[in-house]
Amino acid sequence: MTDHMVRTQVYLPQATYNALVERAKQQGLTMASQIRTALDEYLQRTQDDDEGVILQPDDPIFKMMGIFDSGLPDLGTNHDHYLYGTPKRDETDKLGIREKTVPPRKAPKRRASRSTKPPR
Repeated sequence: MTDHMVRTQVYLPQATYNALVERAKQQGLTMASQIRTALDEYLQRTQDDDEGVILQPDDPIFKMMGIFDSGLPDLGTNHDHYLYGTPKRDETDKLGIREKTVPPRKAPKRRASRSTKPPR
């Protein structure tokens, strides 16, 4: 191997150890090579999960990009409005940051007063 190897020690459950020994005998592999391969695959898989799925040119959906037209010039900016009915963003709100608007609260209903004074 051209990589610099670092020695480490790992404790394995007995069943995992036995399975690695058996597989090593059947396939002519060392336990170390099996563990390195498994760890490399694990690290690659978790890195892919962290980066998210990247659309590849051979993906069928890749061919569909750009063939549809919604006719809405602001669909990229206001997709939440069209999908969920949220308020539209104005053109100055490029980052999607806007002040939160809170609807006015309704005044609580007052009981009819027994006095003849008008309510405050």
